[in-house]
Amino acid sequence: MKLGLMGIGLAMWLSLCTPVQADEGSQAATVPEQKDAAAGQVIVQIGGRFCEYHRDEVEGALRRFPTVQSVEFLNDHGTVLVRYQPDGVPPMQLAASVEQALASGIGCKAWVDRGGSGQAKS
Repeated sequence: MKLGLMGIGLAMWLSLCTPVQADEGSQAATVPEQKDAAAGQVIVQIGGRFCEYHRDEVEGALRRFPTVQSVEFLNDHGTVLVRYQPDGVPPMQLAASVEQALASGIGCKAWVDRGGSGQAKS
């Protein structure tokens, strides 16, 4: 019985700590900015130990910008779709604001997903 619970715990830990990258056929994999001048959208990825579960902090950090129109959590792995007015805040500043809001977490990072490797850019 102990081995079964330990296996389940290990599987849960691995599923939470392993970065997930959507396949290229998925619309959520990379959504740079729309051509529509009225609205843009960007994917902000969140990584770190349990950081993706702090949705209130993430949404609060993004909604403090008046140019952010909507915040949508696409999955439980830290993928956030942000719709915003492109003439306002640059996407990198949105990600920096999320990372700052999650500063108390263990190794929390946030970055703009441009469809690359899924790793945070320094």
